[in-house]
Amino acid sequence: MKRLIVFDLDGTLAVSKSPLDAEMAGLLIELLRVAKVAVISGGNWPQFEKQVLSNLSQSKHLQNLLLLPTCGTKFYQYDTSWQKLYSEDFTAAEKAKIIGSLQQVSDDSEFKADMVWGEVVEDRGSQITFSALGQQAPIEAKKRWDPDFAKR
Repeated sequence: MKRLIVFDLDGTLAVSKSPLDAEMAGLLIELLRVAKVAVISGGNWPQFEKQVLSNLSQSKHLQNLLLLPTCGTKFYQYDTSWQKLYSEDFTAAEKAKIIGSLQQVSDDSEFKADMVWGEVVEDRGSQITFSALGQQAPIEAKKRWDPDFAKR
């Protein structure tokens, strides 16, 4: 029997930025009864609360669930409540340099979005995220914008 099973969140357990559906939540709860499960994603902690925990809050086996937001640069584990065990945050100087570089590359790029939904550059503490169409862009808009991943 495997001791730990690791899943990506978006595109594996759930549609991007969407909550687990009832079937997936049920399967995950069953798996938590017999194994530790880690879920990793680029999203920040509030995104995990919305996508994962909103459908698992009644599970008696949350201590077997390990959550790794921002590509694993943060780690949360359950022990009567959710505890952040670590967060590898950038310094203010590092953030400024990264954000400045992203904005410069974006300004110099030939890839311009006709419409943007939400923030394009988001500071997640331990990760700076660039979303060409914005953080709240609909899935269909993302697929149309870069169907073959050539712009990424």
